[in-house]
Amino acid sequence: MKLLKKTSMAILVMLTVIVLSACAEKETPKEATPKESMSAGEKLVNIMNYELSTKLLTLDEVEWIDESDTDRIKELGLDVEKDLPTSFAVNGFAIYNENMEEVSIKLADDAELFLVNQENPLEPRAVDEKEFITYLLGVKGPYNVTVKDDEVVRVEEKYMP
Repeated sequence: MKLLKKTSMAILVMLTVIVLSACAEKETPKEATPKESMSAGEKLVNIMNYELSTKLLTLDEVEWIDESDTDRIKELGLDVEKDLPTSFAVNGFAIYNENMEEVSIKLADDAELFLVNQENPLEPRAVDEKEFITYLLGVKGPYNVTVKDDEVVRVEEKYMP
């Protein structure tokens, strides 16, 4: 009988702990909101979205890492065999995104837009906004963007050998 009481008491205590821990306030993670600016200069990015009505580009900055850049690979704490095996084995480089941090920024009205020229990849091909938007539906990046006065003034698709 004493064993039954002790077992019942232990079960009751465990249930109380479970119920109380389930009721405890938990900090809900905040959703990442896009930043509204990006420092001036040239950046390598993936273009996550383009809002035609506002001309807002949603960008996510990435990094081009060459397999010979062992110092940078070590600095990032990457294991080439584990973290980047396919990219390096096939291409000799990897597009690395340390953290998904999107930025929304306006595309300048007179922005220059370039895509890789399939006939001569070393000479980018100028395109109009309509062709660029259509292309974005299938290819998110990477692109080199130039930011000036809080606007993207140039977008050029990065050639990937």
